Formats: sequence, structure tokens, C-alpha cells
Amino acid sequence: MRKVCAAILSAAICLSVSGAPAWASEQQATLSAGYLHALTNTTGSDDLNGINVKYRY
Repeated sequence: MRKVCAAILSAAICLSVSGAPAWASEQQATLSAGYLHALTNTTGSDDLNGINVKYRY
């Protein structure tokens, strides 16, 4: 259930923010966000998870 909620939240953020750079002109600030989830099969490495938020002014 937790993974489903995270996927829905991630999709909602991506859909709401993905159009912002297309609408922005030189005088407007932009906000973008992303989420990374990767599984690695190498010994000693953990699963990679992360959130990236960028604000351009």
C-alpha cells in the first residue's frame, strides 16, 4: 500500500510540474521535481531512492 501511495503521489507531482517549464517565460520562476527508485544487484550496495526538487528563479 505504501508503494502504491508513493507511486500515485509521484505521478501527481510529475504531471502537475511537468508543464511548468513550457509555460514559463524569461520573467517567471519555474519549479521541477523528480523521484528516483532503482534496485541494484551488486554486493554491498543499497537500493537507491531519492527526490530531486529544483527551483529556478
